[in-house]
Amino acid sequence: MNWENFSRLFMGQYLPDSFTFQMGRELGELKQGRSSMAEYTQKFNELVRFSSDANGALSERTKMNKYRYGLRG
Repeated sequence: MNWENFSRLFMGQYLPDSFTFQMGRELGELKQGRSSMAEYTQKFNELVRFSSDANGALSERTKMNKYRYGLRG
């Protein structure tokens, strides 16, 4: 079993949908703003860990796109 499948199954079993929805919403709104790159990256990693989409755990491509979208500049 790969990590994405394990993560999807684990989150589905032990995390309420409302929690993963909230983390996903916060992730979608996350912007670097005045935060340092390290602070932004830390917050991103906290949120992405528990975020999911309709198919379960976020793909690496989706994570990269969300990360880049939130960078200032």
